[in-house]
Amino acid sequence: MFASPRDFEPGMSFRTFNNGPVLRWLGVERVVSRFPGKQRVRVLVAGGDAFVVDASARFQVVDFVRGQ
Repeated sequence: MFASPRDFEPGMSFRTFNNGPVLRWLGVERVVSRFPGKQRVRVLVAGGDAFVVDASARFQVVDFVRGQ
């Protein structure tokens, strides 16, 4: 399953790329882009550095119940 940062709920686990480290979502902050029409967000994660992505980016949701 894939989801955008705006769809996550607190505590959800996800990966930014295939076989990447599992990150735990804490929240998002809106970021003002210098390019018209772009919507960017800063993704806040537990145990790692926050990063900025396009608001429509999608990440792999990790479901530990199913082992995926």
